Amino acid sequence: MKLFLSLLWLARGRPDPVFGYPAQQLASLLGLSNPAGAGARRIREALKWLEGEGFVALEHRRGEAGRIHMLDDAGSGGAYEAPGPLVARHRKRPPGQREKHFYVQLKREFWTEGWITHLSGAAVSMYLAALHEERGKTGEAVWISPRIGRELYDLSDETRGKGLGELVNLGLLNLGKRPVPQASFDERYRARNVYRVVPNGFAKVHGRSRDALTAGDSLDPFATPESYGSYPR
Repeated sequence: MKLFLSLLWLARGRPDPVFGYPAQQLASLLGLSNPAGAGARRIREALKWLEGEGFVALEHRRGEAGRIHMLDDAGSGGAYEAPGPLVARHRKRPPGQREKHFYVQLKREFWTEGWITHLSGAAVSMYLAALHEERGKTGEAVWISPRIGRELYDLSDETRGKGLGELVNLGLLNLGKRPVPQASFDERYRARNVYRVVPNGFAKVHGRSRDALTAGDSLDPFATPESYGSYPR
């Protein structure tokens, strides 16, 4: 997933994106350990999977890095089309036809500030799901139930819980509570967790640059800045 997101990022502004990056270079981009060895092998395995699922076409060249041809990002195997013009072309169509072309955007800091290497796959998945549930309304509270996680996003309950917890701990999502409608007057109060995507969350965490964080950090999103008095700035 991280590799495919990175290829989509590199494809922006290109009508027919084709890449010739060596596997070692892509492994370094994703922060994989031993990019010249095991990291490169992981990249090649991921590319084979993407090809098998219809997301890319691979062109092998003797003595040179293979070429990666981007295909339809829905995995149909068809030609790649940039999402912006595609959505604009279908803007006047019925909602059901427009929905399949709906897309979300990740800030460039996801790559430039190293979040792609810092976040787990579960966290990246749930961040994309949260952006999708926002439907373009910044600050909109979203609720991703276990059923929605499984049926709409094909994510296990474990992945959903791990990803949301990690995003809250790092300050990329804010956690809140919303009451569940009661069926009767005497029913006990119930509440569900709702989340809001933090605007510009990739640029700063609790007012500090992402550079100050390490993979082992677990920040309390409700703590005040004074709570981090001894934290390196």
